[in-house]
Amino acid sequence: MRALRDRLTDDLLASAAVQNPAVAAAFRAVPRHVFLPGVAVALAYSDEAVPTKWAPDGRPVSSSSQPAIMAIMLEQLGVAPGQRVLEIGAGTGYNAALLSYLVGATGHVTTVDIDHDVVAQARARLAEAGFAGVTVVCADGAFGWPPAAPFDRIIVTAGAWELAPAWRDQLAPAGRIVLPLSIRGVQLSVAFERAASGRGGAESTLKRPESGHAPVADTMVSVSVASCGFMPLRGSLAEPGGPRVLGDRPGLFVYVDDDRPLDTGRLFAALTPLDDPAPAVSTGVRVDTPDLWGGVDLWLALHEPEAGALSAIGPAVELGLVPDLITYPGQVRTMGLVTESALAMLTREDAGDTFTLGVRGYGAGGTELAERLAAHVRAWHAAGRPTAQGLRIRAHRPEAEVTGVVVHKRHGRLELDWP
Repeated sequence: MRALRDRLTDDLLASAAVQNPAVAAAFRAVPRHVFLPGVAVALAYSDEAVPTKWAPDGRPVSSSSQPAIMAIMLEQLGVAPGQRVLEIGAGTGYNAALLSYLVGATGHVTTVDIDHDVVAQARARLAEAGFAGVTVVCADGAFGWPPAAPFDRIIVTAGAWELAPAWRDQLAPAGRIVLPLSIRGVQLSVAFERAASGRGGAESTLKRPESGHAPVADTMVSVSVASCGFMPLRGSLAEPGGPRVLGDRPGLFVYVDDDRPLDTGRLFAALTPLDDPAPAVSTGVRVDTPDLWGGVDLWLALHEPEAGALSAIGPAVELGLVPDLITYPGQVRTMGLVTESALAMLTREDAGDTFTLGVRGYGAGGTELAERLAAHVRAWHAAGRPTAQGLRIRAHRPEAEVTGVVVHKRHGRLELDWP
């Protein structure tokens, strides 16, 4: 088993997902296979996410995340020995074990999950692997874990629609939080710290919390941003919108990041026309798959309120209704624009590692929607093909006055730019 752990770690080092020697040592020390009983050892030590729990409609709701993104987030988190760490989303317990290794005997890790069975299994696996000192709590992670606050580091391992007020309040003044933040359906792993006066080009108001601790900043500023993909957080802070089923067969979903009205019957009918579909529109822009994550999708999220996605899982893949822009085992996915009764989705015009992006419209008004989507792709290309790297995100309180690209959330506002 040690040889397999070493090989996985070496691969993570070679890809630069791991750079810190302490993070590398954690991956070499913690046995992932213990946290995935019943899973082939070769799969346990592959750089793959392993789903461990599914919803009735076939969507996975819990997993052991891909080691590469776990490594990237641990690098972003910057854990040090002796720190107190809160994890939202226990999963199998593997990430909590890595955190426990990093904080050492003088630190402590608390991991919170909303599912009783997930908590019980994570607790058992942690004990079996020799990390019984991790506190595993069954609770709604949106509220953090006040009994153990404040925390030096907070990490969220489920897709979060926003930065929860409880996480901000339970973070130590000089702390850091890393979370997969949803920006109109695009997930970005963002490391936030409290803004200092003048940091990020803007002054920040300081507010003294009721606890009487030192003043803390109202504004959180990103210190690093990376593309990622996680299952959405459940509970009281679940994202509005989310996946909506299309048609009467399981496994076909349309995704939006808000609660806009969608006529799912008409959208399904638009995907399954009796006559020939509208011809595809060529963007003339060539990309590879990495360009789509944190590139094209991020541009759409920042410039198009009607951004959305389309996905088929399991048997629904065989229907051939979803363009195979991005493929996973048993799943195809594409992205584009979604209105109440029409869609425009990105397609591949040709095969290969690089390909030209096309756009196909569906439903009444789909042709015009396709032209709009193609124009966004061309604008992204003309702007120098910006990515998540270098993006700056400032999370403000609801009452803050902000300018530029602003995404509104229930408990605040996000200001985004490429400085």
